[in-house]
This record gives sequence, C-alpha cells and structure tokens, in this order.
Amino acid sequence: MLCRFEHRAYRTEAGSDSEKGEAQAMVNRRVFLQSAAAAALGTSALGLLGARRTIPWAELARRLRGKLVLPGDRWYAAYAQPNNLRYDAILPQAIAVCSDARDVSTSILFAREYGVPLVARSGGHSYAGYSTTPGLMIDLRTMNNVAFDESTGIATLGGGARNSNVYSAFRNRNLAITHGRCPSVGVAGLVLGGGIGFNMRAHGLTCDHLIATEIVTADGTTRAVHGNDELFWACRGAGGGNFGINTSFAFQTYEVGPLTVFDLTWKRQPERVFERLIGVLDRAPATLGSKVSAIAPDATTPDITIQLLGQYSGTPAQLREMLAPVYAIAEPEGIVKHDSYWAAQDVLAEPGRPAYWQERSRFFNAPFDHNANAVVFEWLRRYPRTAKSAAFKVFQTGAHVNDRGPHEMAFAHRFSSWLSSIELYWTQTTPPDALARNLAWLDAFYEAIVPLAKGGAYQNFIDPSLRDWQLAYHDGNFQRLRKIKTKYDPTNVFHFAEGIPPG
Repeated sequence: MLCRFEHRAYRTEAGSDSEKGEAQAMVNRRVFLQSAAAAALGTSALGLLGARRTIPWAELARRLRGKLVLPGDRWYAAYAQPNNLRYDAILPQAIAVCSDARDVSTSILFAREYGVPLVARSGGHSYAGYSTTPGLMIDLRTMNNVAFDESTGIATLGGGARNSNVYSAFRNRNLAITHGRCPSVGVAGLVLGGGIGFNMRAHGLTCDHLIATEIVTADGTTRAVHGNDELFWACRGAGGGNFGINTSFAFQTYEVGPLTVFDLTWKRQPERVFERLIGVLDRAPATLGSKVSAIAPDATTPDITIQLLGQYSGTPAQLREMLAPVYAIAEPEGIVKHDSYWAAQDVLAEPGRPAYWQERSRFFNAPFDHNANAVVFEWLRRYPRTAKSAAFKVFQTGAHVNDRGPHEMAFAHRFSSWLSSIELYWTQTTPPDALARNLAWLDAFYEAIVPLAKGGAYQNFIDPSLRDWQLAYHDGNFQRLRKIKTKYDPTNVFHFAEGIPPG
C-alpha cells in the first residue's frame, strides 16, 4: 500500500501505551524550554546545554523500535563511514538505526533534550561530509521499502531507499523515475537537492516527479506535505538536511523502453573531440542523456582522455549517425549496445566506493563555446599529477530540465545546457604539500570556469570551498527558504555550514 499523504500533521509518540505517551509529553515540554533558551543564547545553545551532562544512550535504545549502534559495536565502523573519506575522522557518539517515522521523531527529541548535535543519513554521500556528526547520526538505511500503486503508477519510497533499491524494485517494470547511477546513493539526498540523471532531459529532474513527502520536523512532528504546501515547495530542491528528516517520498513514475547505451573513449585529438562532441550533443534530441568527461593526464597516460557515457532512445545506427562528425576526427573505443531499460542501467552504473575527493560545480547558462573549451584544456594540462586523478566533466541538462520556472519549486537552476564539475581524487598517503598544490589547482581552475559558465552551483554537489553559496545554490529563492526555515526550525536544530539559516 502507498503511504497516506493527508492535509494534517500529527505528533508521533515514543510508545503506544499511556505511560510512554506521558513520558514523551515530558520530553516535549523540556524541548520547548530548551528551545526558548537556544533562541535567547544563539544557535549553539543546545550544545552548551548538554555539554556537561552524561548522555543516557541506553534510554534512547529503550525508546527505539530500531537499534542503537555505539562505538565498539559490530556494525559501528561500517555505519559511521562516509563515502568521502576526507571526513572519516568525524565519528558519531551513537547511531540510531530507525525503523519508522516514530523512531526518527524519538531520536530528534532525544538529541534536543540532551543537547546533542544530530544529522540524518540516507546514503552518506554528502560531498562536504555533512551527513556525519560528532553527535547522534539518525540513520534511515532500514527504511528502504519501495511500494507501487499499479492503478496510478505512483511509487512510494522509504526515506532510506537507495539507488540499488530503485533498480531492484523497478527492474521488472517498464517504469522509472529520474535516478542516479551509484547504487549506494540515497534517493532522499538526490531528490531534495533536485536530482540529475540520464533521464532528466527527456523527463525532468527527480524533484519534478515528487508528488508528496513525509517529513519529521524539529519539534518531532511528522508532517505529510504535498501540493501547494510551502514545506513541500522547499523539499523540491533546497537540499537535504535543512528542514527536517524526510521519511518517505511518493513519485509519479513514467514509462520507459529499450535504449541504446554507450560508453566510449577517445585517446586521440582530445581537445578537438571534446569541442565537437559538445556541439553535436547540443543539437541532440531530448531522448539522449549524456555525460562527457575530459580526464587529466597522469603518470601512465601522457595526454587527456575523453569519455562519453549515456543513453539514447534510438538505435545504435542512429547514434552512430548523430556522432559522425566526432568519429570523423577520431574513432573511439568502447561499448554501444541496445538493451532493455534496466539492463542498460547496469552498464551505466558506477560503484561509488569510499574515497578521498572534492568536486566543484557550475551550471553553464552561457554556451559552452570555443573559449570555454580552450580554458578547460589549458587547466587540465596544468594538473600537478601528484594526486590520484582529476577530470573536468559536463552533464547534459537543458530540454525538459528547463520546462519549469526557477521559482516553481526550490530548485532554481532552470536555464542551463550543461552542469560542469571539476573533480579531484587523492589517497590517504598523498603528502600534505602535494595535496595542497592539487587543491590550489582545483580552486584556480574553478575560478576560471565561473565567469564562463554564468550559472549557479549544484546543491547536491555541495562544495565546502564555495564562498557565495547562498546565491550560487538558491539564487532568488534564498529569502523564501529562510522564512520557511524560521517557521519550522527557528532554533536551527538541523544546521550545517551551508545549511539554510533561520532569520
């Protein structure tokens, strides 16, 4: 059955019997008093209130239907590890593995009662490590069910569902939503920040197909939001972790069919190939979705390599005809095959294993022209080659991504043709001075791209080095988002360095 999404809000309780209900009411009263203190003392006040007290984790374990994982427990290391190992030294005091929305509410109220910082985790792929904390991690991994209403085509996903759950549940159906490629990425993080994928040009972003969501807000209330609700507006693109913890999502699915899937590599004349590819793909129909990568040279590869990855609703012969101007420069190596939709997705999937990395993004609202191409290759050839790898990549946007206006929902980036990202990977053994040189190269490369792109930054590629993040992520929607934040989280319980502030 589908979750119910009604025009109401209700208070979840720690237990079904009257004794637990009274205990929860006492917690709520204490939280109210602490919230008033926090409002007077500032956003860090809750941490100060709990700084000198011992946290009774056994009490939280007793209140949960799910389990509480503590340091030293069998699964602690695996549950605590973020995908970006740059932040793996930040270790939670406890991990609440929640089984339902009531567990989420219980965890939020417990953290507020004892002044413990909290964070939600679905997949743990926050680019800037914002899905980890030295306090309480509220982990939704077991809330990963996927349910279908066959009569309407509506799919309801638990707040902890990941791309792997989407692949498994949808595989035997000719249906999809705009999804990602990495199996361990959480759908929650994907949709709350917009949600890009190879279907976006044909069908729009993930958030464009969200029709309702259930969210537990800072006061412990579980709210079902949809339609014209201002909180629903915010949940479609502002980014995860700002307004509460989303415990389920309802999507309107769409039909999909067989595809031509491709993974092609050019090792000759990379600069000409890249520029010609961009021009050809700019003219491609919306039924083609692609990512083009220019991979920097390293110790074993003397020149830049170009990779084209994506899907097309036509045949391999039609794809070959479309790419003929590029093939005329150089023949690629790789895979082109026609297959059923979900079998094709297996070709496109990437492991996304934990690693040390940083990415910096910008939407290209301006044309990706010859000048932009020259700047990209100049900086790729300046790569210090002392880290693990680096690349400049562009995800093709435009078409139906731009059907919506920038204020229809919180996702404001509705004028682009490409989303660019510069990525840098290193290892645990990369010397600090070498890493500093590589990060300086990344920042300088990024500063060269910003004036060429003329668009904002993608909030799902959240960037700890970004100075103008309020404008870059949210553009003209920022002030409205602040008002919604003030209404639902006035004491900034859900906060992080680039989170929407109340005020």
